[in-house]
Amino acid sequence: MIDTTLAKRYAKALVEVGEEKNALDRYGQDLANLCALVEQSHDLREVLLNPVFTKEDKKRIAGEVLKKIGTDPMVTNFVNVLIDRKRIDQLAGIEKAYREKVDEIKGITRGEVTSAEPLSDDTLRRVTETLSKISNKQVIVSKKVDPSLIGGLVAKVGDMVFDGTIRTQLNQLKESLKG
Repeated sequence: MIDTTLAKRYAKALVEVGEEKNALDRYGQDLANLCALVEQSHDLREVLLNPVFTKEDKKRIAGEVLKKIGTDPMVTNFVNVLIDRKRIDQLAGIEKAYREKVDEIKGITRGEVTSAEPLSDDTLRRVTETLSKISNKQVIVSKKVDPSLIGGLVAKVGDMVFDGTIRTQLNQLKESLKG
């Protein structure tokens, strides 16, 4: 189970070092790569999370993996600290908190656009620009396709939701006809 308070504390520490060394993006990418590897590799996950393995074994194996993927030595040291303090199970939460903190520093917010059909690059660019103007931040959107929307799209940025789907319009029409 991820402890978000703890994850934020560790992420903040790595962000501070990343700012100092002008390596925020590099550290973030290294953390994301390690999280993806841990998620994909049952063996690596087993070694890092199973208490049967010693700290030394975990650090040795993690070090070999991190070296192979070209991880910055500072991130390797950070992972070793997590292993020493028995916090490696918080890695995914730390990576998420790190990304959020870096986004905050850079004035970036993340959003999601869901549409009934895949959006063209031009449409996605226009939606992203509109969301950026509304939120007064640079918006990075991920896209999803949900055919049940029938048409239109739903855009979520932070706590704002813009629903311009045909499904919602039909539901509203249905409710107005009932009453």
